[in-house]
Amino acid sequence: MDPVPEEAIHHERKIRIICIGAGASGLCLAYKLQRSFRRFTLMVYEKNAEISGTWYENRYPGCACDIPAHNYTYSFEPKPDWSKLYASSHEIKGYFNDFSSKYGLIEYIKIRHKVNEAQWREAEGTWKVAIEDLDSGQIFDDYCDILINAGGYLNHWQWPDVPGLHEYEGQLLHSANWDVGVELRGKKVGLIGNGSSAVQILPQIQPEVDCVTNFIRSPVWIVPTIGDSQHTYTRHEIENFVTNPRALMSVRKKNETVTNSIFSVYLRGSKLQNESKIQLTSDMKGKLRNKTLEDKLIPAFSVGCRRLTPDAGYLVALTKENVHVVHQGVASFTTGGCKSDDGTEHLLDIIICATGFNTSFRPRFPIVGLDGKNLQDVWTEQPKSYLGIAISGFPNLLTLLGPNSPVGNGPTLSAIEAQTDHILQMIDRYQTENIHSFYPKAEAVDDFAAHVRDFMQKSVWTEDCRSGYKNHSVDDRIPTLWPGSTLHCLEALRELRADDWDIRYNGNRFAWLGNGISQTEFDATSDLAYYIRDRDDSPFASRRRRREVLSRSGTQPPRELHKTHRPTDVSF
Repeated sequence: MDPVPEEAIHHERKIRIICIGAGASGLCLAYKLQRSFRRFTLMVYEKNAEISGTWYENRYPGCACDIPAHNYTYSFEPKPDWSKLYASSHEIKGYFNDFSSKYGLIEYIKIRHKVNEAQWREAEGTWKVAIEDLDSGQIFDDYCDILINAGGYLNHWQWPDVPGLHEYEGQLLHSANWDVGVELRGKKVGLIGNGSSAVQILPQIQPEVDCVTNFIRSPVWIVPTIGDSQHTYTRHEIENFVTNPRALMSVRKKNETVTNSIFSVYLRGSKLQNESKIQLTSDMKGKLRNKTLEDKLIPAFSVGCRRLTPDAGYLVALTKENVHVVHQGVASFTTGGCKSDDGTEHLLDIIICATGFNTSFRPRFPIVGLDGKNLQDVWTEQPKSYLGIAISGFPNLLTLLGPNSPVGNGPTLSAIEAQTDHILQMIDRYQTENIHSFYPKAEAVDDFAAHVRDFMQKSVWTEDCRSGYKNHSVDDRIPTLWPGSTLHCLEALRELRADDWDIRYNGNRFAWLGNGISQTEFDATSDLAYYIRDRDDSPFASRRRRREVLSRSGTQPPRELHKTHRPTDVSF
């Protein structure tokens, strides 16, 4: 009997994948799966009415990306016609919609479908996922071999946890649930918070409201933007980017190089940290020119302990006559407004809660793995992951931007791509070997968590500051951030570490060897002597040499390591 390809080595079995979320992570996954894999089905369930995740949900006044737009793209998919240096949420949403249309990703996506529960079925080696159709109200079950949570870490906005929230009779808004029909002109407005959203909102609403009261509980480092202003590209500049790819690449490379050269600012006592603190203090004083504001708003903690917030006109707006700054938190809401911590009542027509997101990573629906363990319970106190992409005891479950991912310095899209590529290496093994299930070993997760904990003690992130990195606490546990730079993460995720995984097989683990025939022999168009060549063009055997080729070592002018730039040279 002649051999058949279905029994050859590395035969690709058909696999079923469910992805939760159609934001930047889910779209990247869908694109890369479609590009490299065959014999798979993918269903991406998105709870919102449109794709693009946080850029669909956030539409408050002034909402924009806080890094240059040309660097808020996938590495392989530039957009030459951004209208501004810092793109609006509307324009970024358009980028992801265009990306989805260009590559036909919508065929994999069901909008207005919410995941209510996921349960691992050990005997079958599959996930049972309960889905709710938000339009019809119908609840049904779907099944998959591999479940991927791409819901992101900024998708669970929360009201401030203070008494009387629902007693307030005025209009209550949240920055992540904005009512686009709200009328602010001539109103007395309260703005709670001074994080990234509040910093963008205040200068937008200040000119039109009667007055605005900004409640500031904690100081924050405000970083000048590139050129210290929002730049609108001229028609000529856009045409140059469209017609001259080298000019566009030059801008993208320059911005990314600056971002990737300043990680040492996050290390305690580094030269760049010390220089940055002096420089940013001077910059903030130069704009505030108010001793009280300077004393209250400029932090004593290190630069970067809280997320660095690019200035969008916020500091100058604080000095305007119709802006009242309360250097306290909100203790309670009243029917007519709210009370600050000292008991003073502030009467307000509208209150804007720029109070951010729940960044605990605890899922909003049950995810039940081995032995009936619910991830909601496992992650109640401290979320632990394997390299931000997997959880021990939860087979065939992978995550994008899970705990300890590189979301704290620079664009997150490069990290999303790196995590996706790593995940796809595991999916490739699953598809071409007779694997039943896989999950990281408990000791691997514990060792990674221990390494993260030790590293964080050297960083500024564990200092005494209230931060979204720590789920808005002053704790020294950092569930959000990667223990190193973005480039460090890209290198760490480049190769799969099979020894960190508990891999179970269906039958003999070498059954994937098949009938002794190579897949190449079943490809009638392939070169059966492909390994015969006239020079050695094979990949280098050492990581160092592979890294040097990938990073084009030797092609750039020498630079002063870790001291080249200040945070004022680039936005975060």
